[in-house]
Amino acid sequence: MDHVHLKISELGLAGAAWDYLDNRRVVREAIEIFGFARCMFASNFPVAGLRIDYVAQVSAIAHMIQDCSSTERSALFHDTAKRFYRL
Repeated sequence: MDHVHLKISELGLAGAAWDYLDNRRVVREAIEIFGFARCMFASNFPVAGLRIDYVAQVSAIAHMIQDCSSTERSALFHDTAKRFYRL
């Protein structure tokens, strides 16, 4: 279903600490399934702040995709949402 997009948001489990390796696996698997053209970062703050602060979350996601191209990184953090929301 090419019209379906995914927000990568609110990573973690209730009652558990925010875990980089567990969340990295989920993020990379989601991107593998949907591709950068259909994935976009979403923070879900302030609720996500119960487990991780905003700067730490953005930094962690950026680190998870550091081996990807600059075009792919831009897609996740900006371009896909801009296109999807017609901004």
